[in-house]
Amino acid sequence: MTLSYTPIAEIVDDIEARLSAVERISLFLDFDGTLVPIEADPRIPRPDQATVDTLKKLAGRQSLVTTIISGRAVEDLYSRIRVEGIIYAGNHGLEIFGRNLHFVEGVAWNRRGDLERLTDELSALLRPIEGTLVENKGLTASIHYRQAAPESLPGIQDLVRKTVARYDPMFLLTQGRKVLEIVPATNWNKGSAVQWINDQLGGQRVLSIYAGDDNTDERAFRTLPDAVTIKIGHLPETDARYRLPDPGALQELLLELTIASELRCCAEAGGEGCSERGELTDDGHQ
Repeated sequence: MTLSYTPIAEIVDDIEARLSAVERISLFLDFDGTLVPIEADPRIPRPDQATVDTLKKLAGRQSLVTTIISGRAVEDLYSRIRVEGIIYAGNHGLEIFGRNLHFVEGVAWNRRGDLERLTDELSALLRPIEGTLVENKGLTASIHYRQAAPESLPGIQDLVRKTVARYDPMFLLTQGRKVLEIVPATNWNKGSAVQWINDQLGGQRVLSIYAGDDNTDERAFRTLPDAVTIKIGHLPETDARYRLPDPGALQELLLELTIASELRCCAEAGGEGCSERGELTDDGHQ
């Protein structure tokens, strides 16, 4: 099946057409597979300097709030980015901090001990299988098997499913991109998290932009039906409005977004100190 990707200019035109009618942009970005390429070893991915610089520019826009939302633990997520002025939502939105926001979902917090016992059991069972990694992220867990031999995958998946089933109804097992995710059985998900963040930030006229590559991002796409939603990568089924092929294409879009936000900032300031593209000149101010 050949997928059709959206020209970046088309997405930019949509965003710019909406800017005059909104008070704030809420930008939500998944991490692995969206902001950075997926790696065989989940301990490796970090954004390059160009991506970090772009995030810093976006963080400096008063009318734009950036949230990085990921399956990673929030401490792990922050340690890889370390940009101030943005919101970090870890464990699929079960924990959120930044810009004076702090949230931890109660059911997940109360099941940390059960999750530790479950992941200890899985670690022992999977240890003989080369290429597997059990990652306890505090509130959720991931079973990585990207480096495992293809012939071992059915056995890995069957073993994990049977083990998690013994902890029913406390946990659910979901399929990611060559990873199995163990999450507490709660009504909270990435869609709930983006709605909560927008509610906490306030404002009546908000444009949400959400980019993600994983099945877990689909909940957010459905929660934001009027938003600019962007599926990253090659998975065929999505509720997103647009598609981009990879993190490199998203980086191009984010650069265009910094220009669009600069233009808006300069327009609100009466154009003082701005170049034709909205960039601040040496004697300009923001």
